[in-house]
Amino acid sequence: MRSLRVARWALAVLACPLALAAAEPPVVLTLLEGPATLTRGAYRHALAEGVRLQSGDILELADKSLAEMEFGDGAAIALGPLARAYAMALPRAKGAPADFYVVEGAVKLSGMKPAAGLRVVTPLFSLHGGDGSAVLLLRGEEASVFVESGAVRLSAPGAGSGQAPQQLKGGDFFTVKADQKGVLAGRPSQSFVGALPRAFLDPLPSRMARLKDRQVQPKRLAAASYAEVETWLKAPVAIRRPMLPRFQSRAADPAFRAALVENLKFHPEWDPILFPEKYPPKEPDAEAAKSGAAAPRPADKR
Repeated sequence: MRSLRVARWALAVLACPLALAAAEPPVVLTLLEGPATLTRGAYRHALAEGVRLQSGDILELADKSLAEMEFGDGAAIALGPLARAYAMALPRAKGAPADFYVVEGAVKLSGMKPAAGLRVVTPLFSLHGGDGSAVLLLRGEEASVFVESGAVRLSAPGAGSGQAPQQLKGGDFFTVKADQKGVLAGRPSQSFVGALPRAFLDPLPSRMARLKDRQVQPKRLAAASYAEVETWLKAPVAIRRPMLPRFQSRAADPAFRAALVENLKFHPEWDPILFPEKYPPKEPDAEAAKSGAAAPRPADKR
């Protein structure tokens, strides 16, 4: 029941339109400490400073790693150890938000602008960055956010269907557990602060000026295995459905296919790909064929 509710909520959040107009400066990975992988298309790559991120990229950090991505407007998002994030949409126009789906780890947002902002969707809440900076932490069935400065909007499915987003201001600390309502406090808990990487306790450094003109390509490693992308293939439908065409070629791999079949109940949209014989093409309507009805002619545009 909870998974259905969260899936519907995530679908509603992700359905918000994004403006697409003049090109926005690239989103650049400006800081990387320790190993991290990037899944682009059906392949995994080794991340490196200077890599320009694209919509659809999946980033996963090792247990002692840290990464920071900077935007052309001065905003930044940093990921802590063991963080896993999917860049659903990166800005392609001025004023368009950047959307990330995060399932684990610590995340810090800074330099957010009210005109565009960063939006982070998690299994437990959605954070719409307004301005200032905020820190998020996702651990198992619990997620928290502390607003360092400025203000953000937060929506949580457990807070009640159709409830308007909450406005959080600098100093507010919000935490929520699965199937429970969120709790708002005036200061972060000791366990929250203790779980953050030390670098998140200070302002994020900006290195965009040094790297914005570099063209660094990530090093391709190998095609992704099912286990390496399982989290995203089992995500809410609005997240996982775009994954189907990008990983469709992997269904030809026996091990990947076997895992898809075994877990089909979590991603039923793969059934026509795995078993096309169950979905024969529809035959033309018999009555229409007998009558010899001609296809309608296009309207005269004069």
